[in-house]
Amino acid sequence: MNKKILVLSGFLAILLNGCNTEYSVHTNLDPQNIKDYFEISKVSEMDKESVLKVRNKSLGLVTGRACQLNEDDYIAKESDAKLDARQKALELGANAIVYDKCIVLEKTPSCLKSVTCYSEAFIVEK
Repeated sequence: MNKKILVLSGFLAILLNGCNTEYSVHTNLDPQNIKDYFEISKVSEMDKESVLKVRNKSLGLVTGRACQLNEDDYIAKESDAKLDARQKALELGANAIVYDKCIVLEKTPSCLKSVTCYSEAFIVEK
């Protein structure tokens, strides 16, 4: 019986020693992307009436676009096009955006479905 315990404890020691190996984790998360994700929250969505009630400066028109390239791709949505426009407004230094309209097109030469949102970027006093 002592021989069985000795063999079992040796096997267990080898097994446990294998668990001490260091592993590195590789992800596709980029710290800059995470920072950019939260930066976009600095751009508030406003309607036309609200932006006119505060001091503002227009930084110009921005468009956002979402495109579904083929049947297996993620379906283009208005929310994605608006997010793209908001990102472009942020890049201009805006802290507010007013969406005007979004247009959906189907089966264009470049996209099965595309959504384009037109908007204006602003700096507003809060």
